[in-house]
Amino acid sequence: MTFLKILLAAAPMFLIVALGYVARKSAMVNEESEKSLLQLTINLLFPCFILSRVPGNESLQEPAVVAAALGAGLTITVIGILFVKLVAHRFKITSPEGINTFSVASAIQNYGFLPIPLVEALFPERSAETIGLLLVHNLGVELVIWTLAIVLLSGSFQAAWRRLINGPTIAILLGLILNATGLHQYIPEFVEATLNTVGAAAIPIGLILVGSTFAGVIEKESLKFDVKVITGSIVLRFMILPMLILSAASLLRFSPTLREVLIIEAAMPSAVFPIVLAKHFGGKPSIAVEVCLTTTAVSVILTPLVLMLAFQWFEIAF
Repeated sequence: MTFLKILLAAAPMFLIVALGYVARKSAMVNEESEKSLLQLTINLLFPCFILSRVPGNESLQEPAVVAAALGAGLTITVIGILFVKLVAHRFKITSPEGINTFSVASAIQNYGFLPIPLVEALFPERSAETIGLLLVHNLGVELVIWTLAIVLLSGSFQAAWRRLINGPTIAILLGLILNATGLHQYIPEFVEATLNTVGAAAIPIGLILVGSTFAGVIEKESLKFDVKVITGSIVLRFMILPMLILSAASLLRFSPTLREVLIIEAAMPSAVFPIVLAKHFGGKPSIAVEVCLTTTAVSVILTPLVLMLAFQWFEIAF
């Protein structure tokens, strides 16, 4: 697949993020409405999206593949965070809070709202199966976020596990249980139709919220855009960490679909959520903002580039 073809496939995703930025700057979305939309997306829209994709998903019928997806999300994220923590001092980050924030922000890629529409654009014929495994992979990432990431930022396990019980996590577990028991076959058609309709709103609204969040944090945070932090985040997020993820993908010969999930994840910019974590758990929000904004800005070019190289490496044709 050519760079231009991948860029055009990713373009709508970045354009919707830009629209979210404009919506916040023009006051169509303010701080209060953003919070309401976030709660709506996390607790209703995204769980409906998950339940429209996980139950009955053929790629999630094999326990070994499900375990591999969960394990890959968990293991790769843990190794990524610990590796970045090990090398953070090379980017002149000295304070413990700064090192831990940089580690979490750089190692955790955008694992939801950006990769899902990209999967749908790149793998339209098998997007349902790929997204199903992506969601299980993301559960592994969530496990790391609410344990290791919070412990690093706050120095405490307090309330970490409790926060793992949220709408998306419950929806994924429920979907997997329905699959394992065969009860997904008895979901009424009108329920499936409702889940599909409501869930379809999750990704566009989620992307708008990403753009709106960027606009909000730029207004509030005192950003210095340290050259070393910026350079380090780009090198880690689009060179070193992709090599780690793609190396893991090369071992997954038994599941080409899961391999495709890891390829997409390898090309993602840093997630927005570490900004929230840094604010609430004793980190340095300014570093998380700089990492997220920088990697997202350059991802317009670097995400298609990493994907093109990865597809060539694995000889994936379209």
